[in-house]
Amino acid sequence: MAAGRHASMAPRLPVPAFLLAAVAEGTAGVVVYAYGPVYMRQGLGEPRLAVVTLVIALASLATFLLAGRWGRWGDRTGRPGRLVAMGLGGAALALATASAAPSSAVFGALVVAVTACLAGVIPLSVAWLTLHQPDRPAEAAARLYRARSLGWAAGSFGSGWLADALGLEGVRLSFYLSAAVALVAAVVVARVAGPASAMTRRASVTIGRAATDPTAAPQSEIAPAATGSPRQTTRETAAAPATTRRTAAATPVPLPAPAGPGATAGLPIWRFPEVVAIAAAVLLTASGNEAFFAVFSAYLTEFLGGSNGQVGWALGLASTLGILIMAPVGRLADRWGPRRVFTLGIAGYVGMYALICAFRTPAATVAAFALPLYPLTATGATGVISRTLPAARRGEAIGVYEGSAALAASLGSVAGGLVADAAGLAHVPLVSLGLAVAGALVAWRWVAGRRDG
Repeated sequence: MAAGRHASMAPRLPVPAFLLAAVAEGTAGVVVYAYGPVYMRQGLGEPRLAVVTLVIALASLATFLLAGRWGRWGDRTGRPGRLVAMGLGGAALALATASAAPSSAVFGALVVAVTACLAGVIPLSVAWLTLHQPDRPAEAAARLYRARSLGWAAGSFGSGWLADALGLEGVRLSFYLSAAVALVAAVVVARVAGPASAMTRRASVTIGRAATDPTAAPQSEIAPAATGSPRQTTRETAAAPATTRRTAAATPVPLPAPAGPGATAGLPIWRFPEVVAIAAAVLLTASGNEAFFAVFSAYLTEFLGGSNGQVGWALGLASTLGILIMAPVGRLADRWGPRRVFTLGIAGYVGMYALICAFRTPAATVAAFALPLYPLTATGATGVISRTLPAARRGEAIGVYEGSAALAASLGSVAGGLVADAAGLAHVPLVSLGLAVAGALVAWRWVAGRRDG
C-alpha cells in the first residue's frame, strides 16, 4: 500500500519545480523585451532605433528557431529536466552579464543568448508535464502557462517599480534579480528532475511507441495545450474517463465529420483554407503589434514624456488581465463560436491602435496597450483548427499558427525600427493600425465568413 501510494505521488513531486521554471522564464523574458530597449537607448546611448528593434527581432527569431530543437533534444535524451536547468542557468548567466555590456552589439548578443536559452523551458516543461500526467494533459499545460503569465506580471510590475524608484539603476537591478530567479529555478529543477528516473524512461518509450505505432494516441491530441492555448478544462471534463478527457480537451463540442485520413494525409497544410486565413490574419496583425511593441518604451518615454515605470505597468496590466479572462474567453469560444472570437480578437487590435493614435497621452497609451487581446486570438485560432482539421493534421496546423506569430515578431520589430528612424516615432502606431485593419479584413472575410464542415 505504501509503495503504491509513493508510486502514485511520484509524478507530482517535480511539478512545482517546473512551475517555478515557467515563472522564471516569464520574468526573464518580460524584463529583456520590455527593458532591453530602454537600457540600449538610455544606458548605452544607442541613437538608432533600427538597431534596437533588430535586437528584439533576432531575439524572437532565436526563440522561433530553437524551441523545436530543445524539444527534440529532450525527446532523445529522456532528460528534459536537465535541459530545462541548463537553459535557465545559461539565461541567468547572460542576464547577469548584460548590464555590464560595453556596447549595443555585445548587449544585443547577450539578449539573443537569453532568449535562445529560454526557448526550451516551456516546450520541455509542457512535454514533461503532459507525459507524466497523461490523464489530464490540458490541465497540466494550463497550469504551466498560468505560471508563465504570473512571471510576466511579476517581472512587469517589479521592473516598473524599480525603474520608477531608481531610474536606470533600477533597470540594471531588474536584470540581476531576474537572473537570480532563473538561477534558483535552475537549481531546483536540477535537484528534483535532473536524474533520469524509471518514470522518465517510460515516458521516452511512450514517445517512441507513439511515433511508430499507428494505434497509439496521436500527439496532436495534446498539441493545443502544448502550444499555450488558454482553453481550460472543466471539472466535469476532469472527472470523465481518460479517453473522453483527451477528446474533450482538444474538441469540447462535437466536430463536423472530417475527411478520412487517406484524403488528407498527403495534402500540404497550406491547402487548408482555415490555416492560410488564420496565418495571414495573424501575420498582418501581429506584425503591426510587434512593430509598436519594439518601440513602445521609446514611444512612451521619449515621444509622450512618460516614465520608465509606466512601461512595466502597461505590460503587467496586460498579463494580469489575460490571466483573469482566459477561462471566460474559452467558454465564450465554445458557446459563441471560435471563428467569431478570433475575429473579435483581431478586430480588437484595430480599436486599440485607433485609441493610441487618437489619444496621444501616456495614460491613454498604457490603458490601450494593456488590453488583453491575445486570449481571444489564441483560443479562437486553436478552436477553429480543432473543428475543421482532422486530428492527424491538427498539431501541424497549430504549429503554423504559432510560427506565424513568431515570424511576425521578427518582421514587425525590424519594421518598427525602420519606420521610427525614417519617419519618427509618431508614425509607428499609424502603421500598426493599417496592418491591424488589413488583418481584420482577412479574418472577417476568410475566417468568420466560412462555416465548419
